[in-house]
Amino acid sequence: MKKRIINILLVVAVVALMVYLAFQVKIKQPPEEVAVLKTMGMTCGSCAGKIENALLRLPGTVGVEVDVAGGWVLVGYRSASAKPETFAAAVNGAGFRSWLMEKMTIADFKKVTGRDFGAKGSKKGGCKGGCGS
Repeated sequence: MKKRIINILLVVAVVALMVYLAFQVKIKQPPEEVAVLKTMGMTCGSCAGKIENALLRLPGTVGVEVDVAGGWVLVGYRSASAKPETFAAAVNGAGFRSWLMEKMTIADFKKVTGRDFGAKGSKKGGCKGGCGS
């Protein structure tokens, strides 16, 4: 009988843990639009990381792609909770020079690039030229 009670308590504990963990999972919303920023002053993957961190702190930002060599930053966002005009300000605040070039829907992004947003990751690495200076 004692063994049966322990088994029941163990099952209840496991179920309670699973319910708790299920509520901790945050489902990431897909982006609705993409903001294209022209950005100067990036020299390496470490710069890309600084820019990603600055942008991902903003409400409504879903994802960021940084092309250091080309000087482009793509920001996937939810239009109801993000203001694309604030993206360049966040990048400028991270020590770079950036401005909003274009806003487009996800469908337009796919037409132009031939791929889904987020299919290309940014390169990471050490800084070789004084990031953002």
